[in-house]
Amino acid sequence: MSGTVPRQHDEAVEHTDGAAAGARQHHLPTAATAALGVLLLVEVVLLCGGLLSLWPILLALVAPGTDATATVRWSPLGLGEWALTADVAMLLAVILCSALGSFVHAATSFATYVGNRRLYASWLWWYLLRAGIGVALALLVYLLLRGGLFAGSSGAGATNPYGFSGIAGLCGLFSKQATDKLREICDTILSTKGDGDRDRRDKLAAVQTSAVQTTAAQNRDPDPAAP
Repeated sequence: MSGTVPRQHDEAVEHTDGAAAGARQHHLPTAATAALGVLLLVEVVLLCGGLLSLWPILLALVAPGTDATATVRWSPLGLGEWALTADVAMLLAVILCSALGSFVHAATSFATYVGNRRLYASWLWWYLLRAGIGVALALLVYLLLRGGLFAGSSGAGATNPYGFSGIAGLCGLFSKQATDKLREICDTILSTKGDGDRDRRDKLAAVQTSAVQTTAAQNRDPDPAAP
């Protein structure tokens, strides 16, 4: 792909220039492209509508002096009623905001590659799973934040819906960076002094060497001087 065409995704491998790349890839059919575009539009409408209806309820539930066990009825887009506590409302806000961030990433990529006529069928599942990946990462980061594993995440502002929702949106938008941060946290928590696989290999080699030496000693001729 020439230098004027942007990368399809952060995780994508660079395509080669010219007709060779086109020969290996199949463009997404026009009907499927249109359906995917409509799906993205419906997604953002539902996400924004759900977030707008949830936000006043969330602010009321986390307001200072509100009973932690208080519940408020929420009817998302008129689809039934849910009884929400503050924690559940915060989780829903994280889910909606992370999915919204994922939409920004997916829609930007979609518009760019449709405009450049470089949208290939092999990337269809990336678009379909993008929101789910962003939501899963945002929930993990949210749980770590509420647990106080990130510096400055505990204290009086630990239930700030604006901060958590913004971080959730960034996790959806920048999933690679969020994954790297989770790996850093995991490396810190689960760090070890040695290399477990190497240590196990060394112990196994020592046992095998000892077994060989024992067998060799048993097979040696008896000492003539022995009684």
